[in-house]
Amino acid sequence: MLEKNATMPFKGSTKQKGSPISTMVYIYEAANVNQLMEQEGNYAKGIQARLIKRVRSNNAGKFKLGLAPGKYSIVLGYQEGIYIPYFSGNTGVALIEVFKHQFQEIDLLIIASSVN
Repeated sequence: MLEKNATMPFKGSTKQKGSPISTMVYIYEAANVNQLMEQEGNYAKGIQARLIKRVRSNNAGKFKLGLAPGKYSIVLGYQEGIYIPYFSGNTGVALIEVFKHQFQEIDLLIIASSVN
C-alpha cells in the first residue's frame, strides 16, 4: 500500500488512507542494515543477501507464497531499488519469522514521503 502522507493527523482529524499498488515483493535470507547498498532512509539500491523468493502483488496489493520455516527479510520493489517497510531493532531489515504450517498476514506500507 502506498501512503502519500507520513505526518501524524491532528486531534479529531483522520489520517489519509493509502492506495494499494502492484509491486514486486522480495524475500531474502535474514539481513542487516550493513548489507544494504546506497541506503537512504527506507530506500536502498539493493541488498547483498541471498534472494529466496519473489512474487508480484496484485492490484489490491495482496500476495501469497510459501516459505520453509526460518527467518527472512521482506522488502518491496520501488522505483529503481527496494523499499524497506520497517526495521527490526537497530540492525535488522524487515525481519519475519515463518513457522511450520502457519499462515501469516503482514501489512506492508510504502510511505512516499520517506523516499525522495
